[in-house]
Amino acid sequence: MDAYPRIFNHVFILVEARDMNDTGEVIQAVLIGLIVVSFFLKTCRVLHVGGFCKKCLVFNHNKGVVHRILKWYMAQHLAIFDIYCLTSDDSSVIEYGKRFLDTLHDYGEKSLEGNLLLTLAELCESHGKLVDAEELFQKAAEINNEMGASSEEAFCYERLGIVLHSLGEYVKATVLFENALKIRMQEGDKTGQARNYSNLGAMFQSLGKYMKAKEYLEEALSITKETGDKDIEASSYENLGIVLEGIGEYNKAKEHHEKSLAIKHEIGDQKGKALTYVNLGNVFLSIGENARARECLAKALAMYQKADERKGEATCYGNIGTVLQRLGQYQEAKDYHEKCLKISRDIGNRNGEASSYCNLGNVFLALGENAKARDYFEKAIEIKEQTGDKLGKAKCYGNLGNVFQHLGKYRKAQDYYQKALSIEQEIGNKKGEAACYVSQGNVFQHIGDYAKAKDNYENAIRIQQEIGDINGEANSFEGLGTLLKSVGDYSEAEAYYGKAVAIRRKLGNRRGEASSYLNSGTLFQYQGEYFKAKDHYEKALAIAQEIGARKEEAICKGNLGTVFKHLGEYVKARDYYENALTIHKEMGNRRGDGFFNLGKYRKADENYQKTLLISKLLRYRLGEARSCTRIGSIHRIIGNHLTAKEYFEKAVSISEEIGDRKGLAKEYELLGSLYISLGENIKAKEYLENALAISREIRDGKQEFLTLCRLTMVSILDGAVLDAFACLFTNIQNCEELRGAVGDNDQFKICFAQQCVFPYWILSEMFPLAEDYNQALGILELGRARALTDTLSAQYSLENQTSTGFQSWTSIENVMDKQSNCTCLYISYTPKNLVLWILKGNCVSKTHEREFIDVMQGGLLRTWDEFFAESFRQFGVLSKGSNEDRYSCEDQTKDTSPEGGSFAPFRPVEEDENNEPDPKLSLYYNMIIAPVADFLDEPNIIIVPDRQLYRVPFAALQAKNGKFLSEMFRIRFAPSLTTLKLIQDSPDDYHSQTGALIVGDPEVGEVIYKGRRKVIPPLPCARREAEMIGRLLNIEPLIGQQATRQAVLQKIQSVSLIHFAAHGNPDRGEIALAPLRPIHHTPRDEDFVLSVTDISQVKLRAKLVVLSCCHSAQGQFRTEGVVGIARAFLGSGARSVLVALWALEDTATEQLMKCFYAHLARGSSACESLHQATKWMRRNGFSRVSQWAPFKLIGDDVTLDFGVIFGLKI
Repeated sequence: MDAYPRIFNHVFILVEARDMNDTGEVIQAVLIGLIVVSFFLKTCRVLHVGGFCKKCLVFNHNKGVVHRILKWYMAQHLAIFDIYCLTSDDSSVIEYGKRFLDTLHDYGEKSLEGNLLLTLAELCESHGKLVDAEELFQKAAEINNEMGASSEEAFCYERLGIVLHSLGEYVKATVLFENALKIRMQEGDKTGQARNYSNLGAMFQSLGKYMKAKEYLEEALSITKETGDKDIEASSYENLGIVLEGIGEYNKAKEHHEKSLAIKHEIGDQKGKALTYVNLGNVFLSIGENARARECLAKALAMYQKADERKGEATCYGNIGTVLQRLGQYQEAKDYHEKCLKISRDIGNRNGEASSYCNLGNVFLALGENAKARDYFEKAIEIKEQTGDKLGKAKCYGNLGNVFQHLGKYRKAQDYYQKALSIEQEIGNKKGEAACYVSQGNVFQHIGDYAKAKDNYENAIRIQQEIGDINGEANSFEGLGTLLKSVGDYSEAEAYYGKAVAIRRKLGNRRGEASSYLNSGTLFQYQGEYFKAKDHYEKALAIAQEIGARKEEAICKGNLGTVFKHLGEYVKARDYYENALTIHKEMGNRRGDGFFNLGKYRKADENYQKTLLISKLLRYRLGEARSCTRIGSIHRIIGNHLTAKEYFEKAVSISEEIGDRKGLAKEYELLGSLYISLGENIKAKEYLENALAISREIRDGKQEFLTLCRLTMVSILDGAVLDAFACLFTNIQNCEELRGAVGDNDQFKICFAQQCVFPYWILSEMFPLAEDYNQALGILELGRARALTDTLSAQYSLENQTSTGFQSWTSIENVMDKQSNCTCLYISYTPKNLVLWILKGNCVSKTHEREFIDVMQGGLLRTWDEFFAESFRQFGVLSKGSNEDRYSCEDQTKDTSPEGGSFAPFRPVEEDENNEPDPKLSLYYNMIIAPVADFLDEPNIIIVPDRQLYRVPFAALQAKNGKFLSEMFRIRFAPSLTTLKLIQDSPDDYHSQTGALIVGDPEVGEVIYKGRRKVIPPLPCARREAEMIGRLLNIEPLIGQQATRQAVLQKIQSVSLIHFAAHGNPDRGEIALAPLRPIHHTPRDEDFVLSVTDISQVKLRAKLVVLSCCHSAQGQFRTEGVVGIARAFLGSGARSVLVALWALEDTATEQLMKCFYAHLARGSSACESLHQATKWMRRNGFSRVSQWAPFKLIGDDVTLDFGVIFGLKI
């Protein structure tokens, strides 16, 4: 190797010996230099020639000579440029190339200058120096335009357009692509046309003009198919896939990427295949299929590594990091993003470096490390400013807005979102503009400015509909739904959530679909619709588990725990809470909520303290406030009131500082409530009045309601009765006004009443203090069965009895006057008080109040609701938890998860011969009947139960003397006094006097019910029961395959008597009927279930409906009453409904019905017939309560004239 320097020295001596003013001598020197350079370049000895070539240019100052030897002179410069390319970093290459450009310009070498400009521009572009690249491509275009080199000019426009696209200069880029397209069309260059149509498609996609983008890309595809240019055809499919992903059409996007992949495989384009796998991975990531996304990205990574394509390798690392972040694997995600960052730095890819900073910022934001997140986003912004990338800068501003929103610094967040919005509007990025409006809507929603939040969401939706961004539209619908939920517009909120889930299901966006189900679940939970909430949470959970979304899985399980807790299923609730807590621990989340829900307050306090410490370290002020509120709540529960006060006051201070008005209202209310517990009512009132003022200012109806309830308690404790009445009247007036705004949706009326019942309870407890019992009962009536009252008023074309508010009692006080030999037992309870009311004639003759004492659980239960829920599960006559599965039809999925909701086969045979009465029957007699027994001096009782008490088998309650209540009285039930009066006041000609519909043993078979495959077996005894009644009435029943849903709905509206003997659902008593035959798919719910909705939508004329089905009395136990199939029949016009409380026994039920119809046919009333049937059962071998006491009669006590109805001679 030492020989090479000696050779150079000899050559230098030869060169230096030449006369540099003699052209011949100079040419010889140049040629010697070029020969040596050529030799060493060809023999790969690059490092030895750089300095030599520089020395060979010592004559470059003599322009006169250079002009004569220009060709060789330029050749030597180009050789040096090649050497720089081979031996130096790209920065040095660019620096030397720019000096060389000056030389070329000085000597007028346009062609060489143009080519060098393109080379340098491409180098700058590859290193993220987009502004420099823009300038160089622009100069190249100008030179080629001067030279008339149209093809090269078009190429420059194309490359310049791509750079401007990257810089977010969409309008300028569009003009350049259009110019290039025009030149290609003039030249007849089909390939160039296709390329520019494809470029314009990508451009319009970035502008959010998806339909136009699709149009251009399809034109490009059409040309490439004509020309056979496989490369551009593959690119067109690729770009179309990206467009379709942008508008959320994920399945179509996937198809187009797969077509692109097939072409690239055919032409052997390995690098192109890797890119397609990246894009496929992005599609799967968008729809939440994380495992498939990672699989595609792993393939792309292997291809890029094999080809030593570092930029692509970095992209794959970044995208895999995003997948891991979605899976909650934050540490691994961070590792992958750091790999991406390292490569981007190594190769000088500034945009890649900025993207890595953004991704790392998002990881730290998810971990709650806001300070680190902010640092990374600010580094990304610095790079975007240096490179002139406006689009990237806007996204970074949006990310910084997210940080400050997370910190609770809403004004700062709003400032950054506004900066992002300004840039998006400037560059014409409609999709980004819509996203900014959504972000601003979220901020305004947080600070309680609901009007501005709504405006922003609607602006986003308008843009998204304009550009065809369907997936973005779903996101905005979801945000608007959450907003409407916050202001109490539940009907509209449900509608928007429904739109979001429909779009996402159609698009195959599994992650988004799960999010929509979660939001819908919270809406239903918020309203107390726990079964619906459960259904939606289970759907979200199934998707989360399917796609491996651990964070969402934990949220679903935690929410399901809360739902089961409200349903009284405490064991299931605990299981779900513990599962959720386990996942949070695995993910490294410090979650005190799980321990709090499990009642482990010390453990919850420890976790909240850790969260508080982290929030302080990270300067996460909103997190500090929330942690302080939670810690304060724990200490209040365990009786550490002073500690609770300290933490609530800290939360108030922070919320005032960051401007969190909604949080501040809540914290003031909590402090007010705490001061009530401390007996400091003046301070309590002060804080509560502050909370009331803020909640009214931000129009938070729920918070206003809660605060007024607290103020009522303060006034009562202070003895300020008039102030208490004022608060209650205001609250009830607000409730009545809001109720009017709910609309005609029955379900929303039910949920609204459930939430607003508290002031009615308290006011009803205050009137007896003034010995005004009638008014007290009238107030209770305002909270009972209001939705059913509206329905019945409309059904019978009667005046709404409760529309006049507090005066409604005057219109129903004579309800008992129409009941002969009858007493009304009206029952109500609040968390701590059980009240019994005896109503005779037109006044309340007796009340009895009992304070809650946990007589069964030794202090473990705290309210009447908890006591009732627990005791009903222990009733010997009722099916308990796992025992209920004996009545479930065969589930073909073999799913052992706790679902409920399957149909119960009709009347299984019990083999338990234990005749001992359940001790709780005596307990309930002593609690409910014994205190007022002396006033029950008529043979008939109408009972108006309250919520859980609908589950009490009143007929079987047993006195000390051993007698059952049904032995002493004829018993029937009413949802409220108002509904009973409406039924009694129905027009004489409303209910039909003729005809019957008898349905028995529908042939159901294999079906898919609530998403699960089941086999519903036949019911031979139900068939015999229906045939027996058919013979008695001389009519043909609908049996087996004839008993279809369609046949039932066709006949049900005109008859006087309706009887079902079929499978019943234990949730709401819905009935399984025969699906139509033949059917070309496995029947689903809508094919065979007679649902609550079906009955609610028909107009019945029946005097009596008998639901001889398991669980037909079941439903949701609400302030409204029991919301199930029985209520649906009453609301649709049935005068009286006979229903079953539990799963029925086969032989016993057949005998009971036989006796019941025998008395009914002889002219006895329905109530008397049931009384006689139960008495006969007890005396004839059916002595177990489960055999004779399952049925209860709801509504009027009707009598049927079988001679008129069926033309029979009885």
